[in-house]
Amino acid sequence: GNFGHSTNKKRMKRKLFITAVLAAAALLNTGCGNDMETQITGKYEHPDLPGQTFEFAAGNRYVKTMKAGDTDCTIEYTGTWNVDGDSLFVENGPEKPAYHFGDSMTDAQKDIIRRLAESGQQPRLAFRIAGVDSLALSLERGGRIVTYNRVK
Repeated sequence: GNFGHSTNKKRMKRKLFITAVLAAAALLNTGCGNDMETQITGKYEHPDLPGQTFEFAAGNRYVKTMKAGDTDCTIEYTGTWNVDGDSLFVENGPEKPAYHFGDSMTDAQKDIIRRLAESGQQPRLAFRIAGVDSLALSLERGGRIVTYNRVK
């Protein structure tokens, strides 16, 4: 009788261990949208605004880079991003945007660009993730889906 009893206990412990490992693996794959965040991580370009990019970097760092109209200026906004369920949230950071002005820019033009860039920024945006793969990220906001092409 003793022999069978200890084998049963071992088998039970092993079963519990395997169940715990499988449960932990399932949690890691679904918890906090980590898998979706891994898929989204990258840099994308806006299809209608060449040169405007969105980078969803590791550590949930977000960088939006855009040209200031036809001027010789690039503006860089930073913040954070995260995935919750089927939604992507982008939060603009408290710091002011970084400006990369070309030599042709006058002080007056720089002031106008700074004023415009620092006014209409929404602190937090939410998008529904309509799709993501190795080539593109499709986001829906206000009933409109925009597909951003992956550049990195």
